[in-house]
Amino acid sequence: MDKPVTIIISDLHVGGGPNDPGDDHVYDTNQFVRFLESLRADNPEQEGHIELIINGDFLEFGQVRPEVYALASALYWCSQSESLQKLEAIVQGHTNFFEALKKFQETGNRVTLAAGNHDVDLYWPRVQNCLRDVAGPLLFELGHATYTRYDGRLLIGHGHMYDPANRFDHWDNPILEEPSGDDRLEMCPGTLFMTKFVNWLETVYPFADNIKPVTALGRVLWKESKLGLLSVAWVLFEFSARHPIASLGTSEKPPDIGGIIRQTFDLDLAFQEKVVALYREVYERNAPIATVRQAIDTDEGVWGFIRDLIGKVSPERWLPVFDRTLPETLAIDSDEVKTLSILSSGIKDEKQLLRETARGFFL
Repeated sequence: MDKPVTIIISDLHVGGGPNDPGDDHVYDTNQFVRFLESLRADNPEQEGHIELIINGDFLEFGQVRPEVYALASALYWCSQSESLQKLEAIVQGHTNFFEALKKFQETGNRVTLAAGNHDVDLYWPRVQNCLRDVAGPLLFELGHATYTRYDGRLLIGHGHMYDPANRFDHWDNPILEEPSGDDRLEMCPGTLFMTKFVNWLETVYPFADNIKPVTALGRVLWKESKLGLLSVAWVLFEFSARHPIASLGTSEKPPDIGGIIRQTFDLDLAFQEKVVALYREVYERNAPIATVRQAIDTDEGVWGFIRDLIGKVSPERWLPVFDRTLPETLAIDSDEVKTLSILSSGIKDEKQLLRETARGFFL
């Protein structure tokens, strides 16, 4: 029997193993290794004709060794050396996984890794070389939102490029030159939210990392009555709403977070002083109050400021400045909380969005 067989799996999010609190992959009974062995044993006639495609987010670079990524940026993710340090922890934590992948290919089977939003680090040449050293002659699918097999009859995609919170502007080649001249990977909003906020939030609320995707956690935060957490959710949703594919054309309006922040800035001198101090830390050391007021004079300005705060200042330092209970006259109506969903921010539920996108390929 020489008919090729394609097996597709995804989203294992393999981390640093038993010593890594950020490793959410389930491997207590060696499930992945046993799965690879079963592919070879179930039908020996197919041996050598199987392609296993791990279709994105095989490796959890975002949460492994978070201290390795020390850049304070909302735009740039890891350098090649930082990604390699994260990969080293993953490989050491799951050596049996990579040995099993190598063994699986010894008889001619193929293994293809497609990059997802959590393992964009696969674009680095040295990361690819390291993986081939430990896991055999891996193939990589990079640079396209979708790819095909069987003369186009099988269409495959991880889906993140159709998810506004996790898409990349340069997926064809997300290796960018940072202003300092160093090459770094592009940072997508979901990665920023996870590495700079969710990783911290998990130390306070351990369940936070189990809420997937990040937009679902954003909706949880939106139900809070504290301005700081609302601001984080607002930044995530507003970023998502900017992507044209997600627009509903809805007339519904989210609570005016930008207006609340501007009003509080003008009325509360203590809040104003702290916001000015944060602005100076993020942008301009000696910026006068007038400059800060002008910078946040629009929702766009407030949104950019909060986004850069998330990227450059640790939450335990900036969140208390904003985490005030909303005045009753500005509080969010309880019915509106129930429907903020992603609708109130002008974007669709992510599952609905992905279903409609997939349907569009066949119309």
